[in-house]
Amino acid sequence: MPTEVTVQSTLFESLVRFLKPDAKLRAEFLAAGYDIDKPRATYPASVYLACQSVAVRHRYPDRERRDALREMGRETVRTYFDTLVGRVVGVGLKMAGPERAMKRVGLSFSSVVSPVDIQTEQLAPADWRVRFRGYPFPAEAAMGTCEGALRQAGATAPRVEVERYEGIDGFDLRIRW
Repeated sequence: MPTEVTVQSTLFESLVRFLKPDAKLRAEFLAAGYDIDKPRATYPASVYLACQSVAVRHRYPDRERRDALREMGRETVRTYFDTLVGRVVGVGLKMAGPERAMKRVGLSFSSVVSPVDIQTEQLAPADWRVRFRGYPFPAEAAMGTCEGALRQAGATAPRVEVERYEGIDGFDLRIRW
């Protein structure tokens, strides 16, 4: 039986920070399995997926789902850099720069979501492929996250696209800047 993917509470905290939930949204998060007032250290990926759906419906009701997920990924990583752990990671990204940051993508994602298999491959300067396997979240959210993290690392115009989908929980991203 495969091990269930878990998500660190820091990722939930980032989601909450950019949404600034009112009582209704707090109740929806609670119904999805996340108590904003009593967070646990980790949650099953299914709870984060449910909270992502709540966030998309609340924040981006008129946007196409893929665009909304991508924007949510950007916003979530932006507010992640406001958390205690995220501030430390953000400084490290700025010091490392985009190329060195790309070498650590797997480690970065695994620090908040595990177990997942994320492999990077440099194709040329400022041109990378990242393979996500066993990753239960939408590719579009990962695209936005990678764009936001690369901006934090100093890339001025990151471009991220899905190169291919691999079953229900895998995809390859092509990342350039």
